[in-house]
Amino acid sequence: PVPLKPGSFKMKPTTGQSTLRPVLFLGFAGVLFLLLFLRLASLQIINGVEFRDRSDNNRIRLIEVAAPRGIIRDMHGRLLVTNTPSYSCYGVPNELWRDGEGTALLGSILEYPPSRLRSEILEPIRRSFQPVRLNRDLSFGKLSAFEEERDRIPGAFLEIEPKRFHPNRLCAHVIGYIGEISETELTEYPERKEGDLVGKRGLEKLYDAQLRGKKGKRFSIVNVHGQEIEASGQFEEIAPTPGNDLWLTIDRGAQMLAESLLTDKIGSIVVIDIASGGIRACASSPTYDPDVFSGALDASDWQMLLTDERKPMLNRSIQTMYPPGSVIKMAILTEGLMSGVIDENWTAHCPGIFYVGDHPFRCWKKGGHGTVNCVRAIEASCDVFFYKVGMKLGVDGIFRALDRFHLGRKTGVDLTSEAAGLIPSTEYYNRRYGKNGWTKGYIPSITIGQGEVLVTPLQLCAYAAALGDGKFWRQPYIVEKIQNPTTGVIILPERAEPIELNIPENILKIVREGMRLVVWGDFGTARAQRSKIAPIAGKTGTAQNPHGDDHAWFIGIAPEASPRYAACALVEFGEHGSSMAAPLVRQMLEYMIKSEQPETLTDLADQGEM
Repeated sequence: PVPLKPGSFKMKPTTGQSTLRPVLFLGFAGVLFLLLFLRLASLQIINGVEFRDRSDNNRIRLIEVAAPRGIIRDMHGRLLVTNTPSYSCYGVPNELWRDGEGTALLGSILEYPPSRLRSEILEPIRRSFQPVRLNRDLSFGKLSAFEEERDRIPGAFLEIEPKRFHPNRLCAHVIGYIGEISETELTEYPERKEGDLVGKRGLEKLYDAQLRGKKGKRFSIVNVHGQEIEASGQFEEIAPTPGNDLWLTIDRGAQMLAESLLTDKIGSIVVIDIASGGIRACASSPTYDPDVFSGALDASDWQMLLTDERKPMLNRSIQTMYPPGSVIKMAILTEGLMSGVIDENWTAHCPGIFYVGDHPFRCWKKGGHGTVNCVRAIEASCDVFFYKVGMKLGVDGIFRALDRFHLGRKTGVDLTSEAAGLIPSTEYYNRRYGKNGWTKGYIPSITIGQGEVLVTPLQLCAYAAALGDGKFWRQPYIVEKIQNPTTGVIILPERAEPIELNIPENILKIVREGMRLVVWGDFGTARAQRSKIAPIAGKTGTAQNPHGDDHAWFIGIAPEASPRYAACALVEFGEHGSSMAAPLVRQMLEYMIKSEQPETLTDLADQGEM
């Protein structure tokens, strides 16, 4: 055989082998392009909206803009509560969660306990791109520290928000305060969300829906570090809608005077316009600085308010119940005359002591007042006279006497947490002690406003206003009108109709004459309060206090010939109404009469408050 030369033998490819490789290559490439197409279709078509949203969430922020709460004004338009700008720190949870170092730095700036920001606040919402408020009303120190380190904290930014400001720090108990919504309140306000501010007490709570306004929205574009680089003009921004303004019946000058008169005292002063029922002043002491609640409340401040033995958070004008003492004697006399158990010529002898069985009940004046008629009984505040009237009326007659003037039940004032008080009746005593568990020996005490009788200062002021009017008991109120600051449209709150007293004119004349002589008579218990500026009629009261010195009461109306204002003062542990409470009422009523003169009114325009 002939040997073959190297390379001389070659196999010729078949037709099938020559076409297989291109087909495989094209098929493989086709599969790759198909997979790529399917992936692109998944990203851009099937899940396009989701991924586009994620992209937008990374670079575009939707920021809610807080609405300014409505302004609160006094009856003359002077500011009681307004808004001032403050800085709040916001963060995007998803961005902060990814940057542990930046989150730790932010937590130290905001003075959070270690790991609280990350583990307690951010972890439950770490996938969210919606900004959340982390800290409001930043102090200057926190603000400066954040500005120095903001480049190292992607996802955190500052927003200017309105916070409450009380120019004169008045009406703390009336106006109340706002705070971040609680879990319980989230169910009460389903349209609100965590972190929102809502009214907690007083008018801020009761009129929260009218005051809060409507949030706005704005958009901003951020870089890869989460820092804002520009406001976006691609989207329409929605400006916040301010809340409605409240115009109160409060006279700022009267309120300021009332609070100053109660300095270093524990008690209450209330002044009411007799013709309308509008409250001109409502002061409770001790009080607190309402601006404490305007920003971020310091835990130490809150604890101090809660543990203060004088209870500054308590609105003594409506929340605290006291025995009224002798100030209810006009109601007892009215019922005695109207029921016919006595007449206007009836007299009682007062030897200084009265017995029910073997139990003695003493008059405040040792040795007694001698023979006393209806007018003198009020003027000199003779206890024995009223012991005898009370025994004739019985428990239910005394209940009718006080219930006529709405004592012992809520007035319905537009404030929160009003207490009802208590007026005992036969039903009450039977329920508490059993039918055979009490005797007529309870009657003398409740006749002069002791025992189980409990009222609030506001109830007694409304009672004084009813005596001053003579025809109607009017529900006291605080808010005069609600006004839209943009359109000027005014809404008048619904008010209860006046309730007729149905007191005959001759009986009213006797009662009012007795009140006049309390101040102007020779035997009056408040003779030191005679005033030419505001001629006063009134009644002193001293209520026994098992926990210390007696409480001092005084109710008054002025001018006594044609009353326009009623006032009530309570001083806890004040001992004597004539010396402690009566001077406060006199000064308040003098102010109210003087304030009717145009030349005494403050020039609001000069103060720039109109």
